[in-house]
Amino acid sequence: MERTPNFLIGILCLAGFLLCFGPLNAQGNTSERPNIILIMVDDLGYEAVGCYGGTSYQTPNIDKLAAGGMQFNQAYAQPLCSPTRLEIMTGKYTYRNWTSFGILDPREKTFGHLMQDAGYATCIIGKWQLQSYDPVDYPGSEFRRDTGMKIHMAGFDQYCTWHVGHTEDKGSRYADPVIFQNGEFLKNTEDKYGPDIFSDYLNEYVSRQREKPFFVYYPMVLTHNPFSPTPNSMTWKDSTKRFDENPGYFKDMVEYTDKIVGDIVDNLERKGLRENTMILFYSDNGTNREIYSNMGRKVVQGGKGLTTEAGIKVPFIANWPGKIKEGSTTDELISAIDFLPTILEAGGKPIPEDFHTDGQSFLPVLEGKPSHRRDWIYMDYNPKPGWDKDQFARSEFVMNSTYKLYGDGRFYNIEEDELEQDSIPSTLLDDQTKITKKHFRVIIDSLKKYPSYGWIERLAPEFDSVVSEHARIELVAEGFNWSEGPVWQPQGQKLLFSDVPENKIYQWNDISGLELYMTPSGYTGPSIDKNQKGGKGSNGLTLDSDGNLILCQQGDRTISKLVSLPDVLHPKFQSLVSHYKGKKLNSPNDLVYDQNGNLYFTDPSFGLGDKQSEIGFNGVYFFSKDGALTLLDESVKAPNGIAISNDNKTLYVADSDVSSPKILAYDIVGEGHVKNKRAFFDATQLREASVSKQSPDGMKIDKNGNIFLAGPDGVLVISPKGKHLGTIRTDKKTGNCEFSDDGRHLFITADDYLLRVNLLPYSK
Repeated sequence: MERTPNFLIGILCLAGFLLCFGPLNAQGNTSERPNIILIMVDDLGYEAVGCYGGTSYQTPNIDKLAAGGMQFNQAYAQPLCSPTRLEIMTGKYTYRNWTSFGILDPREKTFGHLMQDAGYATCIIGKWQLQSYDPVDYPGSEFRRDTGMKIHMAGFDQYCTWHVGHTEDKGSRYADPVIFQNGEFLKNTEDKYGPDIFSDYLNEYVSRQREKPFFVYYPMVLTHNPFSPTPNSMTWKDSTKRFDENPGYFKDMVEYTDKIVGDIVDNLERKGLRENTMILFYSDNGTNREIYSNMGRKVVQGGKGLTTEAGIKVPFIANWPGKIKEGSTTDELISAIDFLPTILEAGGKPIPEDFHTDGQSFLPVLEGKPSHRRDWIYMDYNPKPGWDKDQFARSEFVMNSTYKLYGDGRFYNIEEDELEQDSIPSTLLDDQTKITKKHFRVIIDSLKKYPSYGWIERLAPEFDSVVSEHARIELVAEGFNWSEGPVWQPQGQKLLFSDVPENKIYQWNDISGLELYMTPSGYTGPSIDKNQKGGKGSNGLTLDSDGNLILCQQGDRTISKLVSLPDVLHPKFQSLVSHYKGKKLNSPNDLVYDQNGNLYFTDPSFGLGDKQSEIGFNGVYFFSKDGALTLLDESVKAPNGIAISNDNKTLYVADSDVSSPKILAYDIVGEGHVKNKRAFFDATQLREASVSKQSPDGMKIDKNGNIFLAGPDGVLVISPKGKHLGTIRTDKKTGNCEFSDDGRHLFITADDYLLRVNLLPYSK
């Protein structure tokens, strides 16, 4: 019997393996797990690309990508870059995770993290701008700077990026660029062009991937201003002109973008990677408004920052040889949130159970399979807070390829009116269009983070300029014993408020939701009987000029400063004032600082419970910044909320006496001196007619001098002249209110609820 040679056995085994498993590609990954390159151009509207009808710029490589794949004719992005970047990376509507412009919450999970979990090698190349944005001198920047996600924590194994830190340190993205690559700033970038460094890195990166399929996210720096020369511009040879700025260079920048796309495709072909690589070409928003482009005889002005078609309609092309039919087009509606689920599905990674995405995969569309995706797009657009963003107003809308409904009620036929110049009144709509509009309204109302609560009572025309007709009361947290004393803390963009009977302070913000901030908050002695009447915890809260938390501690009968908070269970306090003429205060209730750093506070007895007042009266006090305590008024029966006018000339005190509920006003004539006490607003009839039988309680004053008073059945809005303009109705006992630092939101503590109202939701 002859023996088969060992080498022949090896050949037969290899042949059997190949028959069973097919040939290996360069990465060792199967055809079901493609390489993926997502290119997102900066500030390029659809009108600038040849295959979309653009005639101002030559884009042969992008056009070829479309001819060999699928062109989406109804692809949209947010009007500005940061909102789009958050949506595309997290797959969520911005109302779920937006904090401020140029900031990605470091607690978020990106498609980089998810693709790592799926077994992909991941890389990001290009523009980051999600760690820090506001300049040092921009109001509120001290609370936002450097709070975003750091590039090395974003879910990418390797990176070659621009603008990874503060805006003032970002440097050039084009000539002589400042580039941060894998933990180090590149040296010797003089005479080099940023986009070339990025594309070279991309091409080198994909060429050396062998063990895993790769996912490359390439948010380009092109074609964002400054509009400056590229290496293909005639002026590039003169190094003194490389930083020139002129909109005329936009043509060169678009065409250089096209060149880079061609270089990426050519490299994939040379390396044998093209067949198994899916390329997605997209843009983050419309073209800069300085730019006018031609589409044949039609002239299109860029619409960056606007919610019209020119601001949000962008090119989107998908190319995957053998998988996507060549030369195909689709009117499928695509939004930035849809990329994450699509990329995960293409990579064979199910959406994790603990991860939420608002997007819907369009992979079936790419593969020519039946798709049951939504036939509309929703956007919640609010690029504030952020430097240079005050010019923009928040908006939200739902649209399809024909109609568009804004949250404020404007309704357009965008197919016929792409500039949105003529909102269509309901009286001119046919029955089918009315159904569409109603459907859109249901979508807008359903896509809310928090449920609606209460209603708004409008008593005077001027109320609409204070609380918009589109304002909505949101229930953001609940389950408290008696919520009180809210104060907005810019550091962390959060609200602090007391639960008085529970001896706790909670914190809330739009990202983290509700958390215990500290306990105890107002009574720091031995355990007390839960059945004991009177205040136990803190009540009114405020911040001093240094941002320290100042508390009315009803349980300890003192006003204190929070000195340290090593953890939620061990706060350390410093008493600021606890006695008047040697006698213990009653139960400090509410407090406010004037413009000079002096403190005014109320000290009623209703927080004492069964205890007796040592002082023998209810007081309104002035506590100077030098530490001197002055009694201003001992005749108010039930002093409660307290506020000071914006000009520092008038003191307001809420008197909660049930027999004569009112707001009192005093003229401030000097530090520690008031005169001309008078009834400013009588709430007797309102209290008697109310459901809650609530007397005036806490109050705040907006920038225009309007008083927001927690009182009968909600928050009353009272003009500087004492006119009742309207009421934000809670129809339950309501303790106090507070504005966010930008004045746009009002928070309301109402018994067991914490409520929020966006006062002017669609204004600048």
